[in-house]
Amino acid sequence: MKKELDSLYKSIDQKGKAAILKNQFTDPYLCQVKADSRRGLTLLARLPVHVGRNIGYAQQKLRIANPNRYCYPLADLHLTVLDLIGARADFSLAPADLAAYQNSIKELLANCRPFSVTLQGLIASPSGILAAGYYSDELFELREALRLKLAKELPLAERYQTASGHVTIAHFKAPLNDSNGLLFDLAKMDQLRFGSFVVKQVDLVIHDWYNHDVKVIDEFALTALS
Repeated sequence: MKKELDSLYKSIDQKGKAAILKNQFTDPYLCQVKADSRRGLTLLARLPVHVGRNIGYAQQKLRIANPNRYCYPLADLHLTVLDLIGARADFSLAPADLAAYQNSIKELLANCRPFSVTLQGLIASPSGILAAGYYSDELFELREALRLKLAKELPLAERYQTASGHVTIAHFKAPLNDSNGLLFDLAKMDQLRFGSFVVKQVDLVIHDWYNHDVKVIDEFALTALS
């Protein structure tokens, strides 16, 4: 799995750094005056405090050369397990449909095991800065089982088929002041270790794009034994 993730992150990073060099790295939704109405239904994992603090250190470093950036508050940092309905402006879900997702996921996760994650190194994506995540087989198995089950029972509208284990830590809300400075900072932190942890609970949420406006629908413990 590590080899596949290394290849994926390398591809994302190449595209992200090309966008930085062209200064095409601004999140348009952070620039607009009107509120961002995009919402989605997601299954996510939260980060432990020590990992969040280490990411906060990296966020401070990124601020020096380019202060016009949006850094995720530590409470908003998360790992996406699966986007059930990708965030969009026309999001709407009837209570009965939401309950159907909730019950289907609860049934499946009762048989799922905890999974481990290691966050190490910063990379660029075309839309922001990511902490690269490496995860155990249990997360891959959980995602595949959810896709298979939901395909038979309910609509699944992922923005893209999630394969990574990254955590988005920052976006930029204005053109970069110093593109080369950002590339330099990323190079210094491309192997920075943020920490390892075991995910024993995942949350079903309705949230905005940045996971700041969050409504927790349910919390699921991963308790199955190996």
